[in-house]
Amino acid sequence: MLLDPADLLPDAPRVQEALAAAGWSPAGLDDLLGVTARTHLDRDERSPLLRRTSGGSPLEVLARVLVLGEPVPRAQAVAAGLPDSWLVGGEVVTCPVRLQAVAHGGTDVTVPHDPGSAAAQVQAEQVLGIGAASLTLAAATPRRPVSRLLDVGTGNGVQALLARGHAGVLVATDRNPRATSFAQLAGVLAGVEVDARTGDLLEPVAGEQFDLVVSNPPFVVSPGRRYTYRDAGHPGDDVCRTLVHQVPRVIAPGGHAVQLVNWLHMEGQDGDERVRSWFDGTGCDGWVVQRELAAPEDYVTAWLRDTDESAFDALYDDWVDALSGVEAVAFGVLAMHRRTDGRAPSVELDEVDQPTAATWGEEVLAHFARRELLEGDLLQARLRVRDDVRLHQVAERTEDGWRADTQLLQQEGGLRWTGGVDTYGADLLAACDGTRRLGDLVDLLAAGAGLSPGEAAEQVVPVVLELVRQGFLV
Repeated sequence: MLLDPADLLPDAPRVQEALAAAGWSPAGLDDLLGVTARTHLDRDERSPLLRRTSGGSPLEVLARVLVLGEPVPRAQAVAAGLPDSWLVGGEVVTCPVRLQAVAHGGTDVTVPHDPGSAAAQVQAEQVLGIGAASLTLAAATPRRPVSRLLDVGTGNGVQALLARGHAGVLVATDRNPRATSFAQLAGVLAGVEVDARTGDLLEPVAGEQFDLVVSNPPFVVSPGRRYTYRDAGHPGDDVCRTLVHQVPRVIAPGGHAVQLVNWLHMEGQDGDERVRSWFDGTGCDGWVVQRELAAPEDYVTAWLRDTDESAFDALYDDWVDALSGVEAVAFGVLAMHRRTDGRAPSVELDEVDQPTAATWGEEVLAHFARRELLEGDLLQARLRVRDDVRLHQVAERTEDGWRADTQLLQQEGGLRWTGGVDTYGADLLAACDGTRRLGDLVDLLAAGAGLSPGEAAEQVVPVVLELVRQGFLV
């Protein structure tokens, strides 16, 4: 039987004090348990972690109880600062909740969650720890200061906690009342107020507005509603489409939203156009960043291994059959910007299969700002090469010395786009220092190449447009 996280709230401040006194932090736990601790836990390899926590210090005791879920003598747990309400047992005790500490983008968070991993057959209302999807959303979330932030489908509250340094008001919603209690508990342990409300999607915040909305919804395309955190019970990808339609109601003018989505590529249909159509009537610019595209069989296999490995064979055929007519399932990040200038909104889609920076949320804001730049006269713009762009050259030796054979632009941060550029393009980029109009630089390039300004512009402007769109030039 799952615990009621609300029962742990009254004594949560005492636990916060105990954690602080013991030196609890992501870095402290990495030093104690090793940076591979999460891998050991996922594989149920406990011996290396038990060996590292055998000394009996407060941090070792807290790690055994709250990270490993190991029983310890009650006297040790009490001495480490854990209150009776957080302990189960007699002379030897365990804790009904686990704590996961993670450092992300310079912010430390500790979130409470239910014991057990997804692969060990979770229960329907179980609240899991921080997983890959949570970190994907966190990486794509802008961190500029905002007044009000909304976290839809908060789960353990990690997105709200990560926003505490740049958002004045933190509101979180989830249809699972256990999740909203866990989010409240996470806030107390972090010393911040999280206004956690129970209800489906945006129902708990109807009529309100937020500068930034983030969401890791139950986006999995699955038959039925097996797990609350994962399965919305909507047909196909309808929950993601519904959220895209509803979110603009709560985005403040000029505000943004970032959410994780799955969308279907159906036989005989254009999957990209399918997700683009979700923006119709929203009044928001959209940016869809596709990170993965999986065949139905691979998609089902991945999720069964994540949550139902013990029942894999029993569930596989029914799930694959439920995806009849689906060619592929796409996964990605979808961002929205509520415009204030009255111009008609538009949608762009990028396939990003390269590794990205650990945090790239600033790219969301920069992307929409670039869209506005590209709507104007680019030849009047004063552009400069972004600070993290590098030019890599591969040269071959000739009789006259080394000659550049390949030139590749690469971003060290953000989405880490790469792109080839010829000699003229490289020369133009070198001159883009933010002080001169692009039109003037094109004229200089034309003179050096023996072209008319019009011919040079015809060749250069399309390349520059793409370099601006991908953020090489700002």
